[in-house]
Amino acid sequence: MAGPGQIPGRYNIILEGKYEGFDHQMPVEEFIQRLKEDNVPNKVSVVGLGQAFTDGDLIDELAHEMDRRANDLEYQTPTVQFVVEGSFHRSGKTYDLRHDNNLYPLQDVFGPQLERKEDGDWLVAPF
Repeated sequence: MAGPGQIPGRYNIILEGKYEGFDHQMPVEEFIQRLKEDNVPNKVSVVGLGQAFTDGDLIDELAHEMDRRANDLEYQTPTVQFVVEGSFHRSGKTYDLRHDNNLYPLQDVFGPQLERKEDGDWLVAPF
């Protein structure tokens, strides 16, 4: 059974310090490269998403590669966490990430199918 924040076959977006992350951690830039190479580890924590939002090109590239590799990831079912600093803010039917006093729409990266788990410190999205 998967632990909190660790559902295989989904993107798990967790607040730093609320759930256990994986030993294998990588920055957003490396995750993008791993997506391009079809070399995503079976269990990985991606860090730096909040900072990545300050670079619109980086976020666009991340969203594009995640979308492009969605079918492969569904087949491979890795457990991917995005460990984020800040807090989640509900905005209508979707969520924003509050990071450094700014709100960033998580829908831009993960699509509209974000689902809240537990007390709101953890979101999941399909590949």
